[in-house]
Amino acid sequence: MITTPRQPTTTLRPLNISSVLSRAAAVVRWPFTNRRAAPFWLLVRLYVAWVFVQMSVAKIGAGFLTSDPIGEMLKLVANGTIPVPLEFYRGVAGTLVGMGVTPLISHTMPLLELAVALSLATGVLTPLAAAGALLLNINFVLSGIGLLAFDGPYMIAEILMVLAYPVVGVIGFEKLARRILSTVVGTVRPAWQPGRLALRRR
Repeated sequence: MITTPRQPTTTLRPLNISSVLSRAAAVVRWPFTNRRAAPFWLLVRLYVAWVFVQMSVAKIGAGFLTSDPIGEMLKLVANGTIPVPLEFYRGVAGTLVGMGVTPLISHTMPLLELAVALSLATGVLTPLAAAGALLLNINFVLSGIGLLAFDGPYMIAEILMVLAYPVVGVIGFEKLARRILSTVVGTVRPAWQPGRLALRRR
């Protein structure tokens, strides 16, 4: 009688869902936490910075530093001439016009945009600059001055830069800026001398 050896049966291991999810999460987290992703964030920073430089220069050329274009725009928003995505912003526009702060907004806006661009380009306080840029873009869209189709991609890039705060400014001058600031503070601040303090108390 001829018998054939039994073939080993292969058992399929059940798919480990948690392992797959953890690997997928690690892949998603990689560009937001790994320093090797810094060159990518540098390109994103420089692109958004260039856009803000262009917006700042255009506003300066349009007379934002010497007149009140924002006030004129917000008046049109408040009276319904300019359409807005959310109606509540008409009340906000009317309040700003009534408070008389629109000249200050007009004068500071191109300077704020230039500061955002400088921060993104140099890598100094990048997450804070990205958050400020996001607030500016949101206000542009809510006021009807900006368009979601135009500002939307920049808003997404700014949100991603905020989320990538551990690595977004790795390539930059933030460490140098901190050293310069600490040196200046150490030079300006007088050294604490307990002996002199005791004499003054007498």
